Amino acid sequence: MQTETVIAPIVCRTRLRGVSNAAAYFAVARQSFRRQSAYRLATAAGAFTNIVFGVVIAATLVAVYAARRAAGTPTVDGLALPGALTLVFVGQAMLMVIAMFGWRDLTNRVRAGEIAIDLQRPVDMSFYWMGHFVGQSAYFVVARGVPPFVAGALLFRLDLPSDPMRWVWFVLSIGGAALVASRWWFLVSLISFWVVGDVRGWLQMSTTLMIFCSGSLIPLQFLPAGIEAIVRRTPFAAMLQLPGEVLLGRWNGAVLLAVQIGWLILLHVIGALTFSIAARRLVIDGG
Repeated sequence: MQTETVIAPIVCRTRLRGVSNAAAYFAVARQSFRRQSAYRLATAAGAFTNIVFGVVIAATLVAVYAARRAAGTPTVDGLALPGALTLVFVGQAMLMVIAMFGWRDLTNRVRAGEIAIDLQRPVDMSFYWMGHFVGQSAYFVVARGVPPFVAGALLFRLDLPSDPMRWVWFVLSIGGAALVASRWWFLVSLISFWVVGDVRGWLQMSTTLMIFCSGSLIPLQFLPAGIEAIVRRTPFAAMLQLPGEVLLGRWNGAVLLAVQIGWLILLHVIGALTFSIAARRLVIDGG
């Protein structure tokens, strides 16, 4: 009962403060960026892995397109080989930016009981973890995103635009993708408030869904038309494939940014409401 009387008012006050602590969230993002930059050897190894997998997928697509040309169908849903290769290396560049293989920072703190300390911070937890996620994503854009994309451009003929505005919209869409991904993983991580024990199974299912629907393995154009239409309406396509299509000129950058903002707001609201319920449950259970 003592936990309830101490933490519950703090949770309520945190929700009321909302985004008024913008400087604090920026500081969280900056600290997250700096912390991630400490693992330089792991980052270099990861970037090399992205390059290798990008080359493997690209080589496979080169063979597929060669077979299609021989059959008289050189494109897939209007997507030529240079465009497909561009999507492959955009995908490899974006993997860590959107935490494709899972994000465990929040679930680890819940499992260790450290979330009780977090609830006493004078900030909104939803925005706090958004800042944390976006900070590490910003680092991965540079350290894990640029190397595979540059390697792909050197090794293959990519479809890169000469229009600078396409690059501007592409960069903006990367930021939008990171924000949407932060809300998705925050929402998924909240399952740890209800699941007693290991939540890796839930995270793995979420990763599998994200991999399939984002276009990270192969461009979505290779999916059957009906499935592609459904997948494109998920937030996962807006995190990876659609930013690549902005670079190719197949999607309008302003429209995609509006779509990403829509997903951001929807997932944020659902996550904030779910966290409010989870925090009350944590208090009722005694922390």
